[in-house]
Amino acid sequence: MEKRKPCCPAAAARMVRKLRVGDGEVGMMELDAILEEARRLLPASDEALRTALLARARIFNYIPPKAEGDYADALLREFRATCCKEGQG
Repeated sequence: MEKRKPCCPAAAARMVRKLRVGDGEVGMMELDAILEEARRLLPASDEALRTALLARARIFNYIPPKAEGDYADALLREFRATCCKEGQG
C-alpha cells in the first residue's frame, strides 16, 4: 500500500473517514485505500479479512490493543457494506 502525502490540510482532512467502532466513532486515515486493498483478497474467510483489514489499518492509524476486536469488527462491517454497495460482494 503506497502512502500518499497530502498537499495541504484540506487534502489531509479528505483522507480521514469516520468509522463506528464499538459505542463510538473514530476517524480513520486511508480507510478507502485499506478497503480497496482488502478487496484483492476475495474470496477469503471473515477471519482472514478481519486480520488483513486490521493489519492494513495499523499502517496509518493507532489501534489500541484492547480495542482490536472492536476495530476488526467495524472494519469488516464497513468492508461488507462497501462491497455490497458496489456490487462486489
